[in-house]
Amino acid sequence: MALAAVLASLAAPAPGLLPTSPRVKTLLTAALDRLEVIPTTGTGYEGMLGAKCLVGLALHKAGRPESERIREAIKACKDEAAAMANESTTYSPALAVIFLCEVAPRQERTIIQQYLDNLGGRQKANGGWGYNGEDLGDTSQTQYVALALWQAHRAGFKVQPPYPRGMIDWLNRTQDPAGGWGYKGVVATGSEPQPQTNVSPTLAAAALASLMIGADLHGLLNEGSLAIAGDAAATGVELPDAVRRVRDEVGAAGPLESKDIDWSKVANALRMGEKWMGSAEATAEGRYPNYFLYALERYHSFREARLNLFDVEPAWYEDGIEYLEKSQSAPGEWNSGCGAPSDTAFAALFMLRATQKSLQRGIGEGSLVSGRGLPKNLASATLRRGQVVVEMDAVGVGEFLAMMEKKESDRLDALAADPTSLVVGKLSEADGERLKQVLRAGSPDLRLIAARALGRANRLDDVPALLYGLSDPDRRVAIASRDALRSVARRPRGFGMPDDFTDDQRYFELEQWKGWYKALRPEANIDLGR
Repeated sequence: MALAAVLASLAAPAPGLLPTSPRVKTLLTAALDRLEVIPTTGTGYEGMLGAKCLVGLALHKAGRPESERIREAIKACKDEAAAMANESTTYSPALAVIFLCEVAPRQERTIIQQYLDNLGGRQKANGGWGYNGEDLGDTSQTQYVALALWQAHRAGFKVQPPYPRGMIDWLNRTQDPAGGWGYKGVVATGSEPQPQTNVSPTLAAAALASLMIGADLHGLLNEGSLAIAGDAAATGVELPDAVRRVRDEVGAAGPLESKDIDWSKVANALRMGEKWMGSAEATAEGRYPNYFLYALERYHSFREARLNLFDVEPAWYEDGIEYLEKSQSAPGEWNSGCGAPSDTAFAALFMLRATQKSLQRGIGEGSLVSGRGLPKNLASATLRRGQVVVEMDAVGVGEFLAMMEKKESDRLDALAADPTSLVVGKLSEADGERLKQVLRAGSPDLRLIAARALGRANRLDDVPALLYGLSDPDRRVAIASRDALRSVARRPRGFGMPDDFTDDQRYFELEQWKGWYKALRPEANIDLGR
C-alpha cells in the first residue's frame, strides 16, 4: 500500500489489527531481532547518537530490558554528552533525554539534566527549535524536544516554564491558514495566520502532538479542562487550580503554571489541525515514511487521551502495518530515508503503540470531580480519594437516569464515587437499552455507573455492551465492565486481567470474552468500533 493510502483511509471502519495480533507479532519480532544486531556505526544517520537511542528505546518498550543495545546506547549518551554543544540539530540530545528517562531516570539523572540544559539553550527567540546558526525554528526538531520535555517532566525533572510556553506560542503562530504545519515555520506577527511552506501530514501530526504535550505539561490535556482554560483566557478570569489534572505517579512533577498561555488559541489550533488531518486534501509528501508513522502514532495516542477515546482496532494502525509489511528492505528491516537503525526502530515503536503505552502507564486521570469544578452543595460534601464528592442515599436505575436527564452533576459525582449507592433490581427493557447507550456515549462518570448497573443486572444480552465497556479509555470504566462480565459469566476471576492492566492484558481479556460469548451465541454481532 502506498503511504498516501495510510492517510486516505484514516476515516475507514476499524478493520481489526492489534499490537498483540499474530500478524503484527510476527512482523514486530523480526524487527526487534534485527535491531539486536543492526549496525549503528558510520558517519551518516546510522552512526548518530539519536539512532542508537531509538534502537534502545524500541527494545526497552518491547520488553527486552537486558538487550546489549540498550547498554550500548546508555554508554553512548555518556560518551557523547560533551560533544552535543556542537551538534547541528536537536535530534540526538532530545532522543537521549527521551531514551534515558524511559530506561534509567534515577541512575542517569546527572546526564539527563546535562542534555536538558543543552536543549534549553538551543531554544530560538521565537520559541521553536531548529538548526544551529539559523533563527528559524522547524516543526520536525521541535516535536522531539517537546517529547523530551514531557518525558523529563514525567520522570520528575524540573522543566523550565519558558520552554513549553515558547513552544506552544510558536506552534500557534506557525499554523497554516488551512490548518496544517510546514517545515521551517513562518511566524505570524499579528492575529492573521501566515501561509507555510512544505505543509505535510507528517509535520501536522508532529505539531498537533506537540501542542497536546504542551497542554499535558500544564495539566490540561483533557478536552474539558482545556475548554475551561480557554474560557478563562478569553474572559480574563484566573484559571482555578482545581481544573488542572492531579498527577499521582511517583516521581512525576506537578502541572506547570498555565496562566500566561492563551488556551483558547491552543484549543482552536487543535480543532483546525485535526480537521486538516482528516481532510481529503491531506496527502503524504513521500519522504521518511517510517518517521511519519511514529509521528502519526504519537498524534493519535495523545488525541485518544485528550478526547477520552479508545479505538481498540483503529484503521490507521492496520494501514500502517500493511505499509510496513510491503516496504521492508530485508526481513524485519526498513531503510526509507532515516537510516536502517532509525527506520527499523520507528517501525517497531509504531507497531508497539509506544506512545499509548507511555500515556497509560500510570499518570493520574482525575481532575476535581471530572473537571466540572466544586459541587454546589458543599454542606454535604466530603473529600474522597482526592476528589470532592457529595454524600447521598441509595439510588435506583430509574432515579439515576432521571438525575442524568436533569443534569444533577453533584449527585451524579457522588454516585460515581460510591459504588454502594447504586441499587439495581430487575431492569425494564427500556432502562436496559438506555444504560447500554450511556455506556457507549456518556461522560466517563456516567459510563462508569452504567457499567456497574449492567453488571448487577446479570443479563447475558448485555455482554456485547460490556465488551465495549472493557475497551473504554477510562480505566475505571474498563475495570467496572470487567467486573460486570465476571458477574454475568459467574467467573469470579474472569480471564485474569488485573486492576493495573497493561494494553496487552486488556487485548487478551477482550479476545477471551469474545470467544466465550461466541461459544454461547455464535450468531452474535460484537461491535467494538469507537
